[in-house]
Amino acid sequence: MINTVLIVLSLSITSEAQLASHAHLQFLSHDQLAGRKTATKHANLAASYISKQFKRYGLAPVSNQFIVPFNYKSGFFSEGNAHNVMAVTDSIANKPTVVITAHFDHLGSSGKAVYNGADDNASGVAALLTLAKLISENPNRQLNYLFLATDAEEAGLFGAREFINNPPIPLSNVLININLDMLGVSKRKRLLALYNTPSKPLVEALKDTNWHTNSKLKFTKGNGFYNSSVKNQRRRIIDAGDHRAFYKKNIPVLYFGVGEHDNYHTVGDTYENIHHGFFDANLHNIAKVISELDANAHLLNSALPN
Repeated sequence: MINTVLIVLSLSITSEAQLASHAHLQFLSHDQLAGRKTATKHANLAASYISKQFKRYGLAPVSNQFIVPFNYKSGFFSEGNAHNVMAVTDSIANKPTVVITAHFDHLGSSGKAVYNGADDNASGVAALLTLAKLISENPNRQLNYLFLATDAEEAGLFGAREFINNPPIPLSNVLININLDMLGVSKRKRLLALYNTPSKPLVEALKDTNWHTNSKLKFTKGNGFYNSSVKNQRRRIIDAGDHRAFYKKNIPVLYFGVGEHDNYHTVGDTYENIHHGFFDANLHNIAKVISELDANAHLLNSALPN
């Protein structure tokens, strides 16, 4: 059971925070960013925007810079170039780190058709930036936080793989990965939260929480992200996002998303088609999860990888 008396990191999603989150979402999904395809100037613009927000919020780069370039194999004979954007809160000694991820790349454009990727995944990045500001400004947090905006997710989850293969902090210090990927569109007003066995103690403690009424939060080990006709839903959703790299290392994960919908990977995935009240409610609920996690890290301490 969550010990609410001990909750000290209270992340309040104010109207100001909501406005900021929508400003981030609108900018990242604007036509001028042309779908943020990896290795284009438009993806570079998105990375630059994210890094500027991290700096504005008083966060620190993990190494010497917020934008960290990396290469990945593209086909059999070539390499792709990409950039992760990373920032951390001021370090609290002897405390584990929560890694919050969201990929900023999308499909780009084709002729006059722009795949804006408002839900996939400007929504996740907007939430990440809003949470980064709230967490960094809160003097009562009990944990360390690393914010990771990944690139080349659409090409094969390469940004998350780069983080795991060349970790800027020891993986043994990672308490949990919270992955934010598609938070803004659902006719049923349902947000799914994928968890794995190591994160189960936290999930069990959260199940009786009062969530925002504009979003039905459902914890699942895989079902619900795809149409029921899709076979092996659990395996598909485990492999479908940046959380996979952490999952494979047996690190606790919570992946928040809505699953596929009519606008997924189409030109209809625009800011105008975001379900704005639903997105706001999801931001409230995810902030509540993080607030309670911060005060109850002991539920996951036994799951820290060796």
